[in-house]
Amino acid sequence: MMVATHGWRGGDPKNMLIVPTETVIRVAAADDLTVFVTAGGRLYVGQYNGQDRGTLQQVELGSRCVRDAAVYKGQVVFVTDAGEVFTQDLEKKEVHPLPVLEPKKTCTHGQEEKGRRVRVRSVAAGSDHVLFLSNQDEIWVQGRGPALGLFTNKIENEITNPARVDFFKGRRVMQVEAGAYFTVALVEALPPVHHDPSLESDHLPDFDSYVRSCEQCRQETGDRVLFEDIDEFDKCPLGLLVRKDAFTDGRSDLLSPAPSRSSRNSVFHEDGESSDYAPDELDPTSGEVSCDGTTLNTPVEQRTGIELKEMSRVHKQSEGSDFEVVDCNDETEIGKEVSDRKLSSSGTSSLFINADAARQFISRQLSWMTATSIEQGELLADERVNNKYHIDSATELIKENVASAANSAASLVATGVRTVSDKVGQLSRHFSSSEVADGELHDLSPDSDPFILESSSQTLKPKMSKSETFNTSTGSLPRKLSEEHSRKKTHTRTASGGLSFPKLGRDGLLALDKDPKQVEKNSGIIVDGGRHILNTEVWAWGSANKGQLGLGDLSHRSTPTSVATLNHMGVTKVVCGSHHSAALTIDGEVFVWGENFSSHSGGTQTNDVANNQSPNKSSTTAKVEPTVGTPQRLELPEGALVRDLASGDNFLIIISVDGLVYYVGKLREEEKTAVEQIPVGDAAMRCRSVLCQCDSVVCTSDEMHPQVITFLQEEMKYLNLLKFVAQHVVKPFQQVTELTVRGKTSVTPYRDKVSATNDKNCPNGKLYARMEESNQLHQTKQVLLDSYLDVTHAVASSISDMLDDQASDVTAVIPIIRQVEEYKSIYQKYMNIVCDALAISGLTLSSKEAITVIEKCPPVLSSLVPESKKKTNSEYFAHLILRPLQHVHEYADFLMKMKQDSETYYSPFTLDKIKIAHAHWKQLSNAAHKSQVEAESTKAYWETCSPKIMEALANPTRRILRDSRTNPINVHNAGRFSSHSFVLFTDILVHIQYSNFSTYSLSTMWVEPVPNTSNIQNGIHITLPEETLTLACPTSSDKSQWIYALQEGIKRSVMSKGDSGMQVMPRAPPLIRSASHTFTKNAQYKDATYNGQWFCGKLHGEGTMAWPDGRRYEGQFRQGVYQGLGRLEVPSAGGVTVYEGMWKNGKLEGKGIIRYANKDVYIGYLRESQPHGHGELKKGRFSSQAASVYTGEWSNGTKHGYGVLDEIAQGEKYLGMWQNNNRHGPGMVVTMNGVYYEGNFYQNKLTGYGLMMFEDKTYYEGELGAGGTFAGRGTLRYPSGDSIEGTFSGSWEDGIKINGMLHKGIAPPDEENIPKSFGKFSVSASQKWECILQECRDKLGISSGPEMNTSKQCCTNTSRFQIWDNLATQLEAEKQLASRQGGTVEFLDGIDRIPELKEELDYQHFMDIHTYLGRAFGCRLHPLGQLLLSLVDAFRATYGGVVAHPRLLPYAVQEVHSFTSRLFEIVRVLFPNLPGENENLLLESENEDEEDIVVTPAYVIHPWLLPHLYSPLSTLYVLYHQPKDEEYWQRLLKWNKQPDTALMTFLGVDVKFWLPEGTSLIESSRTIGTVKDQHFTEAIETLQMLSTSFSPRDKLNLIHRTFQQVSKAVMTKLGSNYLWSMDDLFPVFQYVVVRSRIQHLGAEIQLIDDLLDPHMQHGELGIMFTTLRACYYQIQNEKVSHML
Repeated sequence: MMVATHGWRGGDPKNMLIVPTETVIRVAAADDLTVFVTAGGRLYVGQYNGQDRGTLQQVELGSRCVRDAAVYKGQVVFVTDAGEVFTQDLEKKEVHPLPVLEPKKTCTHGQEEKGRRVRVRSVAAGSDHVLFLSNQDEIWVQGRGPALGLFTNKIENEITNPARVDFFKGRRVMQVEAGAYFTVALVEALPPVHHDPSLESDHLPDFDSYVRSCEQCRQETGDRVLFEDIDEFDKCPLGLLVRKDAFTDGRSDLLSPAPSRSSRNSVFHEDGESSDYAPDELDPTSGEVSCDGTTLNTPVEQRTGIELKEMSRVHKQSEGSDFEVVDCNDETEIGKEVSDRKLSSSGTSSLFINADAARQFISRQLSWMTATSIEQGELLADERVNNKYHIDSATELIKENVASAANSAASLVATGVRTVSDKVGQLSRHFSSSEVADGELHDLSPDSDPFILESSSQTLKPKMSKSETFNTSTGSLPRKLSEEHSRKKTHTRTASGGLSFPKLGRDGLLALDKDPKQVEKNSGIIVDGGRHILNTEVWAWGSANKGQLGLGDLSHRSTPTSVATLNHMGVTKVVCGSHHSAALTIDGEVFVWGENFSSHSGGTQTNDVANNQSPNKSSTTAKVEPTVGTPQRLELPEGALVRDLASGDNFLIIISVDGLVYYVGKLREEEKTAVEQIPVGDAAMRCRSVLCQCDSVVCTSDEMHPQVITFLQEEMKYLNLLKFVAQHVVKPFQQVTELTVRGKTSVTPYRDKVSATNDKNCPNGKLYARMEESNQLHQTKQVLLDSYLDVTHAVASSISDMLDDQASDVTAVIPIIRQVEEYKSIYQKYMNIVCDALAISGLTLSSKEAITVIEKCPPVLSSLVPESKKKTNSEYFAHLILRPLQHVHEYADFLMKMKQDSETYYSPFTLDKIKIAHAHWKQLSNAAHKSQVEAESTKAYWETCSPKIMEALANPTRRILRDSRTNPINVHNAGRFSSHSFVLFTDILVHIQYSNFSTYSLSTMWVEPVPNTSNIQNGIHITLPEETLTLACPTSSDKSQWIYALQEGIKRSVMSKGDSGMQVMPRAPPLIRSASHTFTKNAQYKDATYNGQWFCGKLHGEGTMAWPDGRRYEGQFRQGVYQGLGRLEVPSAGGVTVYEGMWKNGKLEGKGIIRYANKDVYIGYLRESQPHGHGELKKGRFSSQAASVYTGEWSNGTKHGYGVLDEIAQGEKYLGMWQNNNRHGPGMVVTMNGVYYEGNFYQNKLTGYGLMMFEDKTYYEGELGAGGTFAGRGTLRYPSGDSIEGTFSGSWEDGIKINGMLHKGIAPPDEENIPKSFGKFSVSASQKWECILQECRDKLGISSGPEMNTSKQCCTNTSRFQIWDNLATQLEAEKQLASRQGGTVEFLDGIDRIPELKEELDYQHFMDIHTYLGRAFGCRLHPLGQLLLSLVDAFRATYGGVVAHPRLLPYAVQEVHSFTSRLFEIVRVLFPNLPGENENLLLESENEDEEDIVVTPAYVIHPWLLPHLYSPLSTLYVLYHQPKDEEYWQRLLKWNKQPDTALMTFLGVDVKFWLPEGTSLIESSRTIGTVKDQHFTEAIETLQMLSTSFSPRDKLNLIHRTFQQVSKAVMTKLGSNYLWSMDDLFPVFQYVVVRSRIQHLGAEIQLIDDLLDPHMQHGELGIMFTTLRACYYQIQNEKVSHML
């Protein structure tokens, strides 16, 4: 794209300037001097004399990057990217810093803090003042006169240090410009105020009363004062900053102290120093920015002094604002029909820390004295503020004298206020728009509160918008909008000095598969952006002798005053000349005011241009009034619209949308002021932006696509219309609707109904009267009006994007192409809402609404409506509201013209994007036409139907599709005298019988044609959830049309979800769909509401069923019943019982969970919703008296078979057989007291002969009773060998009554004292947990029985492959189940594939099988993994927990062997080439590095089984061997206290194994006599790992490695040819055992001995294991006193 820059002076482009070759972003000038700032951050100064082009010189600034500059009193003031301000004297060429500093402050503890530096982003200068706009959107001023805005009119008082204009604290100042002696600012309008009384009692620290250097302040604020300036705030409803983290109550500080005044007379401080300056190390926002714009240390935005201290403070709204004015203790009258209401009631006093503010307060209090001879002025139509009064010129002198007296009194009070404010802090501030010296005064009486603004009629409090605040991005030209702060809006200065607004990027905006949520989010960003663009205000202050303030008078203002005419007009840029101002709006209009280039004073014109001029008025002539007191619209030739403007001292340069340049002013002294076009560049180039100051003009031009220009012009005219309608129709209508919804109108609903019915302008008043009584209509209207404003905001955002976008691709510039889905979504939402309102007469106006809205509209609105639409006020209103729908068609036509434009070449990619966008808008255009027709038809039906049907069925989103009155259809075989009619809507089918009617939801309706037979002709069969209908049509054509209409209605009901045909519909409605239905006839589901999937009228798929009594099922259905994964909740008096798991035919089957109402939980297998198979029941809580856990077999809801009951509260565990919930059959009981007994149980009672064993190894054999009591004859035997034989009664704990004979033992005492009957009454290990294994066999399809032992013969290839197929099916089912439950699906890692099977087993094939089994046993989805986990859980429940008894160890070992055997049987079915259980197969490896293996059941199963069982199993071994291990450990601790030499000498270790060579024993005792743990360290560390391994094979391998480490250490010392003897080996190995300190070595040895394969008990490993056991026995049996 070719870009050219043109420079000239005045209005003649031939009077050329020398401009830099770089892009110029700022121009500042004075007399014959022009300063240029380029995009690269360079500063150029040009000197010009007369008509000479002059000279241009770059200013050397080192690494500083300049972003803005101004000329002020012979000096250049410029701002850098880092926010620093510098000045350069043009004569001395010296550059000096100009610090802009915050005022110093003093805390209540007496500590003083110097002011920190303020970061500045722009600068502007007038004749006597210079303005700085900071990164925090604050205005700082320096100079003299009222243009400073510092509450002073005295020119002699000069501000030499930059001071802050505190008036705008809490406001977002987006642009500030300076005239000769006045200032104009563009400010964001305030959002509405919502008072929250709940916040009144909360208090936040007043950070302006604290300093960071004070330790007491830091303690009181919790160190938060250190971060008070960092950007960690959110915005309150007032637009002020509230801390994000700690201060969630929404309040913060209000004001900071007033800026300090200096008496120095110099323009700038040359030394750049100040007593209020704080060094940069205290400034958290310090940072540098490189020349290319790269941030090196990004400054952090400061937020000091603008936090709210009280949410209840007085808040004054600017003139012309649409928002409510809220005051403390103020009652405001809203309209004539609204009763007085109190808006705010917090706070009773207002103290000011600012002395000038206090002076202003007193002045305003006394200003009522000057209100003599006042005439009331005309109130502007758009204002909702106080009545204004103009001062007669005869009273001017009296007023000024009284004002002087008031100021004197105020000064006396200000001193006292300043003193008080240091202690109290700032509590309030006011937003004043004038002062006593101004030409306009508020109507204040001696009794009135000076801070009360009385609102004019109909001032309403609107709903707060979603996005009301701006977020300024320092020095960035690109526009961004972050997700986190999407509610904030960024305004940045463009090259032309105007403002740009955030927009979406181009990436991915044409993606056809864009996420709807992302489209909705992007659409919200677009609408919010447009809302901020239109929500601006213009404020002015300073000298007004030429009307340059635009306030309608010539009175000076020393405080900012709102230019009410331009409020909320979408002003995006303001410019100032010497004595005039101009503003540019987003829709291309220019408003001017002030002395427009004439030396004489003309009459001030006060007409409101915005109200009285057509938004699209076109004129071929242009006129300019010499002096304009209020903003007037500037008319350009042929109604040209403006994209940019700039101002010189006495002229304007305007750039039109089509790139033409206009000069507004006098080209020659003798000519009149006029608007003339001036030629710039060649015809092919079009100007885009302009910069101007004094008489220097710089214009940038480039190529612009004609289609872009056309589209932009049409959009601006369209937005002008939307703005006009929004201002004069929509917003007033919103106020009326809001009052109606709130019920605060003085007219009763009945009177509204009558007036609507009798309104001659309301042709369908009947329907309107019916709907008027409900809020539904008013809410629909309110939503419609909000949507209209959203469209208006979207168009504003679109224009802003196009004005700022400089892309060469036309599709990247036009938003309706680039962001087609977003803008389409906005219009689609509007289309739906407006058609909803149309369908229920929402566009029909009542008499009151017509009077309030339409009849008060300006006459210019009449030109916007065709004569045919002016018959009634409702038609008038409907035409205006429906205008965006017409624009949708215009979008489609525009894109069609672009697509068919043969004169313009588009690349294939660009043309494709145009075609895609056209397809979108054409689809929306067709849908809009269709929706509007349907809405009109629906509205007509509601007008003619019975009131009963209308009241019951009228709905904004419902549309009529077909009526049997015009398209006949009837019930098949209907009676001769019966009356049936049908009405088809978009969501229901209505069956009307006389005065009654029934409705059928289309979402649960299936339609199919009935073949013609002798019984029925042209029939239609309708399937519903609880019934069927058969209808008949007169002709086949009617039948086809009704079937088509029904199918279309079903598709829209199921698919559209309110999109009115915007989705691509399938040819036929889906058979499977989601819908909701309440059953009324079905006995099983009566009164229940189902929400979920359907299939041909049956519940099928995922769904939820809920009953009124609280029952609820959520899960899967099939053919109308529970089938699949689901959850059923059944409430009862005691709570809710929950059934969760797999359902089959309405019953819970397979594995599931039951959570009973009494908090009991069952987890296991079920049949017909009852426990059946293996399961676990947990009763009560752990600490309750009835806490117990049963793990075992169930049958039809009762305990039946083998099971374990752990009664936690009683400390007792039962292991045995059950029948009908009773202990029945052989069983055993262990208690926490160490008692063990076993016997036969009958109906929960122990009877007959049994065995009881006690903790001291005493045991009893004989008759036992209930609860383990003695009950008959028996024998009691003691460990000493003594025994008592006789009759016993009682219990072991409470005492035994014995009648018998004592027999003294003859044999030596038996330490174990284990009776021969031990285990006689226990359940065999092979019978335990058989139910768990059977579940696995059933899943795999393995039949149990004798053939399990001969699997090689019975498992043919066919049966084996069938088992593997069953396995694959089971894995897939478990995967789907895990996925539905929302869990993480495990990685199967190949276990779902059938491994290669060989007839003969070799080494490699066995290793493949071993690997597969490891993955299978470790996967929870595999049947083997599930089987392993179930067996492990059962084992832990039996032998773990609190009641872990050493007597159970033999049974635990038996179960481990049983598990190994039975698991191996199942594995052999999968891999039949494995050897039998009693067969040992040796497999030799071809690799010498790999050991040969012997395949046994233990070798296959133990690596995966024992790690899970090791914890409870090892605990039993430890308990069983505890006495012996304690003896062993006692000796071990004593021996390990000795050094190595003493210990090895004691153990008999030969000195050759440890004595250093060449030394004697005596010598070594001196050197290593105290050394410990320094010999055979590697062997010791290896043996210590014995307790960390699980299987006996692994433990033996560790013992073997220990011997190898011992041999390695000895061979290193004595040579590799050394041969061990047992006499030498045993002492050394015993030393290693002692130093290894294995506490429970006896338990480890016993575990190995019990579980070791028999073939491993011989050979080298067997010898090593025997050696370890011998070491243990010797240490255990060694005398304690036998030590060195």
